[in-house]
Amino acid sequence: MCNRVATPNQDQAKGYFDKVEPDLRDLVKMDKFVSYFHATAFTMPLLPFVGNDDPLHLTTAMWKFIPERATLEAYKPYDTYNAKAEEIFDKRTYKDYILPKRGLLLLTGFYEGQEQPDKTSQPFYIYPQDGGLLTLGCVYSDWYNKEEDKQVKTFSIITTAANELMAEIHNKKKRMPLIIPPERRDWWLSKDLSKAELENYFVPFPDGYLQAHKVSRNLYKRGVDSNTIEAQMAV
Repeated sequence: MCNRVATPNQDQAKGYFDKVEPDLRDLVKMDKFVSYFHATAFTMPLLPFVGNDDPLHLTTAMWKFIPERATLEAYKPYDTYNAKAEEIFDKRTYKDYILPKRGLLLLTGFYEGQEQPDKTSQPFYIYPQDGGLLTLGCVYSDWYNKEEDKQVKTFSIITTAANELMAEIHNKKKRMPLIIPPERRDWWLSKDLSKAELENYFVPFPDGYLQAHKVSRNLYKRGVDSNTIEAQMAV
């Protein structure tokens, strides 16, 4: 599953809005956020995110889906970093959210491990061939954080079966994140999509869009600061 990512900086993220109609550009809003060379879902980071409640607002969302009325304590035992597309309309956690609350996670790339013959994992960095922004389809919730008395977007990355490249890398579970290419972003953020339209899109993304290379296994080592550019360098 996808649980390690790299995110754009503020200047890179501005590119998301390059194709906004001129008469709408005054409505574009961009919150400040921390950029990462390597971030893990397990720390529940706040990452750059666009929700369909306000498609012209680049905000942040916490990487761990928590339903609106739930508590963090109640959801701590559950892996809600990823949501399987095949189950999303039936699973209690997501079924009331997938139609009305879909969003886009903005990334420069993500990491996956390839299981080796000795059962160790070799990490790969995966990113768009054109070097542009990568946007992943997510389901989200406007969760109320009682402890801090504020509302926070929380999300899960939707995953599908893997394409050929990702099946070779993620060779144990053979999954990949749901990729929403630039020409489909407005479609994904539409509030009028039906269950059938979404299910038809929940398929492996075609090969040729992504490329990948091996990176250091230091990514997995405790006590090593992996949030550096070296995390993305080929080995």
